[in-house]
Amino acid sequence: MNGPPRPNVVVLCLDTVRKDVYDRYAARLREMATVRFEGMRALAGWSVPSHAGLLTGSAPSETGVHAHQRRFDPIDAADTWIATLERQGYESVCVSSNIYASPVFGFDRFFDRTIPISPSRRLPAGMDVQRHIADRSTDGVAAYAAFVRQALAHDHPLRSLCNGVLLKLDDLSRKLPIEKPTDFGGRAIARTLERAVTEPDGPVLAFANFMDAHGPHTPFRGLDDSIHGVPADFHSSSFRDSDVNAADGLGEFGAAVERVRRLYAATVDYLDRVVADLVSALESSDDRESILIVTADHGENLGYESDGTLMNHMSSLSEGLLHVPCDVITTGDRPLEVAVDDGTVPVDVDGLSSHADLGSVIRALASEEPFDPFAFERERARAEIVGSGSGIPEGGDESYWDRGQRVVYRGDRKYYRDQLGTEAVYDVSGPPSKQAGLPGESVPDGCFEAAFGDWVTAAERDEAAIGETVDAASRARLEDLGYL
Repeated sequence: MNGPPRPNVVVLCLDTVRKDVYDRYAARLREMATVRFEGMRALAGWSVPSHAGLLTGSAPSETGVHAHQRRFDPIDAADTWIATLERQGYESVCVSSNIYASPVFGFDRFFDRTIPISPSRRLPAGMDVQRHIADRSTDGVAAYAAFVRQALAHDHPLRSLCNGVLLKLDDLSRKLPIEKPTDFGGRAIARTLERAVTEPDGPVLAFANFMDAHGPHTPFRGLDDSIHGVPADFHSSSFRDSDVNAADGLGEFGAAVERVRRLYAATVDYLDRVVADLVSALESSDDRESILIVTADHGENLGYESDGTLMNHMSSLSEGLLHVPCDVITTGDRPLEVAVDDGTVPVDVDGLSSHADLGSVIRALASEEPFDPFAFERERARAEIVGSGSGIPEGGDESYWDRGQRVVYRGDRKYYRDQLGTEAVYDVSGPPSKQAGLPGESVPDGCFEAAFGDWVTAAERDEAAIGETVDAASRARLEDLGYL
């Protein structure tokens, strides 16, 4: 006799969403959750090494994927939790608007199917307009005519033309005092993901990356103006994050940073609505139960004192970056069987947990055994970055901004050490995404030696992998995101 059908497993990565803002502005998802890992920490502070950690549970110096090697080639696909579920009969699919989590950097080889979404390809069946722009040899009217001819010759001409129109509308909104007419891919990802999960006959393992909370930030249609109240003509490119990071405090950038904070909060609220709608759609359109894990690859520095008055997510391992959401949501009539018998829903796991265990969490959720979320509480956790990723201030000390950094968590203490020998101790028992320096305490002997191997040195860098070898369209996308 066959047992119940295997549930779909859907991992939703809300790129760059920090825990404190998520807790305040993602009320719908928090309410939907069956299990909430309140102390979840990422393994790294920015997209490339964090995604490698999500797949493997390992730190950047172990995966070999970091600022100096941004392709995912060093990772053996057979060693990921994706491959484990594929061997159990799952079809795997990735829907992503993060260019790093795309075929450009080899992320697609972990999945049976990968569907990239971008500002120039919101309808994934249509042509990528940015690639046409990068390859064109004409300007003006001739350029538009060439695009129309290429779009009409595409297998999906209407979708290709729509991609062009949407990209042009976005471009016009940056030149006129009007809000951006589209989001940064969130709705397109949700629609695509719903089809990718519900259409196959068997169980699906899906991974999705939503980039809406990642910079650049500007008001766009769908944001709640009562949360942000930012003029339509504001764009975060009006200042450089690296200039803020090099300054002594926010100073002249204070007003602009506050606008970014409000737009960021409104975007998390927007993602909350988008993902909540996706959960409802999966529940109504699919007979198969889905288990969704809502998390983030890392958070974001927003210039707060606890962030070191830094912006973005480069050259830092602050709690704003490492403390991330992780909620488990289920669909269908059969609730997730949690090995806790007090009847409390949601179950809050308040202790320390880590993306190092994400694969084990997913395998346990997909099994037929009762799920014990408290089995994934940890006494210790760690995180690391190798190099800055980008954003070195003009004229800044490269050895400082590009240094390796490591942290070890033990209970309510966070121990820090960088490649230049600087050490610090923080109390992380307070509010989410906050850390308080403890200058009177020191790092215990052997703390880092027990958690990490040797530092990655300059001699081990693969300079050719830093972005110079990607095509023009991908490079333009990386520049818009602030990585180059």
